[in-house]
Amino acid sequence: MSGDAPTLTGIGRRCVLERPSLVRGARWAVLTPNKPEYGRLAGALSGDAALDPADGDRALLAVAESFRDEGGAGPAIVQKGTTDLLCDGTQLLECAEPGCLKRCGGQGDVLAGSIATLLGWAKVEGLVLQ
Repeated sequence: MSGDAPTLTGIGRRCVLERPSLVRGARWAVLTPNKPEYGRLAGALSGDAALDPADGDRALLAVAESFRDEGGAGPAIVQKGTTDLLCDGTQLLECAEPGCLKRCGGQGDVLAGSIATLLGWAKVEGLVLQ
């Protein structure tokens, strides 16, 4: 999968829960879980308390790190919530900009589609992800 640029939502994340190896080492993949989905993802990777979603930033770094291969490549995780978090296993970025007061259904799908579009454009232009 490392040659593709998938952004996984819904059923794709469910497949990753069952087989994390699908995206392990996939530099161009992005997972976009909401808070409950992230909790299931963290739980599926390990019963270890280090991956307890309640541990916040430290847990997200550990979850993202668990997807990295021996060469250091792995997918990014965009955890949606009141404060959105973006992590690639080495660094964590936070977006605390206020959004709309009530999110409507489908906003996560729009986000995933936007990310996939930007990744596709980057790949066509030959940009290299570090």
